Order: sequence, then C-alpha cells, then structure tokens
Amino acid sequence: MYDTSTIDLEDAMLFIESAPANIFFKDTECKYRFVTELCNFLNGGEEHSILGKTDLEVQTNPELAKFYYEDDLKILKTGEGSEYVSDFSTSEFPAFFEIKKSAVFKNGEVIGIIGVINDVTKRVVLERQLEELSFRDKLTGLYNRNYLESRKKLNRHNDDHPRSLIMADCNYLKTVNDTRGHEWGDMLLRRAAAVIQDAAPEGCVPIRLGGDEFLLFCPGIDADGARELIDRIKAACRENSDESTTLDIALGSFTDNGELPFEDALRRADRAMYEDKRLRHDTLK
Repeated sequence: MYDTSTIDLEDAMLFIESAPANIFFKDTECKYRFVTELCNFLNGGEEHSILGKTDLEVQTNPELAKFYYEDDLKILKTGEGSEYVSDFSTSEFPAFFEIKKSAVFKNGEVIGIIGVINDVTKRVVLERQLEELSFRDKLTGLYNRNYLESRKKLNRHNDDHPRSLIMADCNYLKTVNDTRGHEWGDMLLRRAAAVIQDAAPEGCVPIRLGGDEFLLFCPGIDADGARELIDRIKAACRENSDESTTLDIALGSFTDNGELPFEDALRRADRAMYEDKRLRHDTLK
C-alpha cells in the first residue's frame, strides 16, 4: 500500500530499485518482469537480459532451472510461498543466497510472484564449519559417532550395489594406558587412525566410534574387497610397529546389499571383529 497522492508508480519503482534488498517480480507465465542488479547477476544475465524470460531460459544449470520453474508453478497454483538456500559457489569462493518467494494477489487471484534474495554466505559457511567440528574426533581427526548418527538414513539402501562395514579395535590399549600412561595410549590411537585412513579407498569413510573402536564404512565394496582391505590394514599395522610400540588391531567385516538395518549390519561386523580378537588371544596363549 502506498499514498497515491504523494507518490506515483514511477516513484514507487524508484524506491524499490533503491531498497537495500535484491528483488525480482515474475508474471503468471513465470517470466521475469523486474529484477535488481544482483538478481540479474545471480541468474546469469547482463543488464535486463533476463527480462521476459523464465528460469528455464536463463539458468545454465538445467536441474536448478527446473527446480526454480516448478517452484514458481507451484506458487502460482497454490498461492503459498517458498524459501530455500541456493549454492552459487565457485572453485575459488563460497557463495550462498537465500531466496524467498511469495504470491502476489489482486482481487483474490494470483497475478505474479515477488521474490527477495539475501546473501547468507557467512551464515552458511559458519554453520558448516560448526557442523564439521561437531562431526570430528578431536584426538584422531576422523569423523565421530555424531557424524555416523547424522548419516544413518543415507546409509539405508537396497539395490545391486554392495556395502561393507569393517569394525576395528585396538588391542592392548588398556594395558598401554595402565603401564605407560594415556599419552602413549593417545599416540597409539592416532597411529591406528592414520593406518585405517591411509588404507581406506576413495569413497570409504573412517569413523572413530569411541574409545578404541573404529568403523570403516565402505559403500560399493564387496566381501572380497573387504577382506583385501583388512589384509592391507593388518600389513600396515606391522609396518607401523617398532621396538617401542606394537600396533595391533582386531578387524572384522560384514557385507550385504543394504538388506539389513544399519545397526544390525554394524552388530554383525562387531561380532566378526571380536571373533578376530578371540582368535588372536588364543594364538598368543
């Protein structure tokens, strides 16, 4: 609403263009009818080049263009607005913009869409940094149980691709802590984490579950690949042992195509690891 006795349409548009906000208007065909400079830039156009066009015509990313266009159609149909954060980052700089869109009504009918774009790069970068810190084990630098809990839903799959879970446990950590102190125990854990991380193929995620337990989550790795990976880790343990410290890790794996719930698969890998620990103990008797 504005006072037509003191401001006309031209002046109103001037106020909008000068507002400390990045604004765009779209008509009922999802075509841009007004854009501020930044909105124009973010949509990949030079001055006024996107006017009269839909996102299907101006966006260089087809998936993003389809998402924007379908979102516009939904707003025009339902009259309900939307908001989301889009990633415009490059290889050199992060860039995240929050886009809020609302339907414009006249006489009870939707006549278009008004949108506002806000730069939220600092907020998103900070949130991601804090999330990353909460997902990292301070001692080893590996992901921690918080990360695992946040990703469990992503680990649910049931298709033709295998997944392997490899459980690892540092043998004799308690003995080292009791006889040589926790600094030596921490050093042993860091060395074990480095061995597991170095052995992990691309796409596999090493996680410290807590204490002396580690998990190596390996999507796409079958049972044979898991056994080869275990052999590789054990060989690396021998290479990383010396006269002062013996690195000895019990290992066990479980492989399926995602049929079991993740926790059940984890328990089976854990049982296999404890069987390896038992065999190791019996051998040393």
